[in-house]
Amino acid sequence: MNETRHHPLPSRSDEAIDEFESIFKRAERTPYRFDDISIESIAVVTDGDQQAADALIVDLKRFLPQIANTAEWVSVTGNQFHNVNDLLHVMNDRKPELIVTSRCLAESSLVPQHTLGVYVDVMTQKLSTPLLLLPGTAPQPHPLVGTACRGVMVVTDNLSGDDRLVNHAVSCCDPNGTIWLCHVEDDLLFRRYIDAIRRIPQINTEQAQELIAEQLVALPTHYAESCIRGLKDAGVDLNVEQIVEFGHRVARYRNLISRYAVDLLVTNTKDKDQHAMHGMAYALSVELTDVTQLLL
Repeated sequence: MNETRHHPLPSRSDEAIDEFESIFKRAERTPYRFDDISIESIAVVTDGDQQAADALIVDLKRFLPQIANTAEWVSVTGNQFHNVNDLLHVMNDRKPELIVTSRCLAESSLVPQHTLGVYVDVMTQKLSTPLLLLPGTAPQPHPLVGTACRGVMVVTDNLSGDDRLVNHAVSCCDPNGTIWLCHVEDDLLFRRYIDAIRRIPQINTEQAQELIAEQLVALPTHYAESCIRGLKDAGVDLNVEQIVEFGHRVARYRNLISRYAVDLLVTNTKDKDQHAMHGMAYALSVELTDVTQLLL
């Protein structure tokens, strides 16, 4: 005799627990914590000669006045390395806290496009040191802005809890400048999930779309507000604005950079489960070459 088993329906108490858990999770917020970033040693890597390196350091000190006179600046010129391993050895010996270099370093004969070049690719994988990428490329450099960095855009696909990005942005921005905290949800990915939900008759698609979209923007919005309060409490006199929206990420950031006076992008390059650079950071690095970018 076959026995039919029925799955028990959730009780009122189970539903109440689920509702309480959802409310509790919605209330979870990661507060921002300010940390005064101190950079004491900077290595400027160029495939040019010492004269070119010295001129670049002068421009960089003007661009980064917050750390210009507190850090030790050293140059690594083209005659000090002949391949990637040479450069890695130099960096490991000197142990700088920030590396400044160009996309497509030492690849002037190749005139590469849509790539960072082998040197930058390997350094982002092998070194934990932040990299400041100069605008343009080594074969076709663009000049730094002739003034201090007054516009910094923090770019991430997970703004909430990314204190390190915000604190580095503060350390690079002129006291009279502006920091934009940006979080762009991928609208194509969002539509893909909503299309999947639409195929499940038990779920109200219209309600799910509204509620999910609301939650996706809630966390980064709350975190950005926490940053604004935290910086004010720490006595940091900067103009801080938040931008949280849906869109195609690279296109939206390109539009935002053209709309605002952005001198520097700050992005997160590290993923815990892979050695290669974070996908969005890489895409922005190869597409938005007109602006200086800090890779953390």
